[in-house]
Amino acid sequence: MRSAITRSRLLGSLVLAAILLAGCGNGPASVGAAAFVGDSRIPVNEVQGRFRTVLDKEPAAKQQMDQQGQLGEFGRRLATDLVRRRLVEQATRDEGLRVDERQLTELINAAGGPEKASAGQIYTPADFRDAMRSRLLTGELGRKYIDRLGVTYDVTSATNRREAEDKARRMSRGEQESAAVVAADRQAGVGAATGEHLRSAEVPELVAATPLFGALPGTTMAFELQPQSGQWTVVRIKQRSTEERAAPSGAGADEAKMQAVGAQLLRVTAQRIGVQLSPRYGVWDEIALSAAPSAGETIGIAFQPRRA
Repeated sequence: MRSAITRSRLLGSLVLAAILLAGCGNGPASVGAAAFVGDSRIPVNEVQGRFRTVLDKEPAAKQQMDQQGQLGEFGRRLATDLVRRRLVEQATRDEGLRVDERQLTELINAAGGPEKASAGQIYTPADFRDAMRSRLLTGELGRKYIDRLGVTYDVTSATNRREAEDKARRMSRGEQESAAVVAADRQAGVGAATGEHLRSAEVPELVAATPLFGALPGTTMAFELQPQSGQWTVVRIKQRSTEERAAPSGAGADEAKMQAVGAQLLRVTAQRIGVQLSPRYGVWDEIALSAAPSAGETIGIAFQPRRA
């Protein structure tokens, strides 16, 4: 009897997960899409297929996620992965990036082949090569720009999310309002400044770990440099250059760091072409570049540049 009840609960959880993944209501879900990335449509059945295939190959993970109520979060991870791949594809076309397919084959073989290498991951043996290609292309994007970026920005700080969002909203209204927020904070003894300038070659760690260099001019963002620290940074990007002249940093030799840099730079592509997520997956977190359960659970806040 207990095993029957357990099977019934598992079936019920999987049915609920399927409903979550099916999508309904307004926006992309109403036309059977999990998301739109620019003009590219990610069908719900693509996410569903990955959902079933990955859980079939990872039965222990399936049982654990079911017990912990994490099947919905797993769906969001899959949707995030597919959105990011589309962003990489767009950036690859825009930037003329490429990877050596022979090198890619060697890396996969060195990891034991696609079946072994994909074990315990959200990839399947069938799509592992595409996933690794996307990862390497992300690294190439970072490598292309790590020594060429420069940003000029206004910056201040906040001690909680509500304060950070309020300041970011006000600063997003334009140059004068941004300067006024900074001036008021400086008068109150809060560390703040206008017209600060940084070059990526001088601070590669900052490029890899924050959205500072990966946003279009006019974007205002609020985020915690250290998650759960309660110390929020609020910045408004005034100018962004991709042709800074600086001595090479040498950071391009670190593949993991270049992939982290490239992932941050995908935000520019996302801003330019747009990402629209089905509400069944939550909301698109413009700072994390991932699906979040709700607007209050994103890791940061972003206000897009004002259009003329």
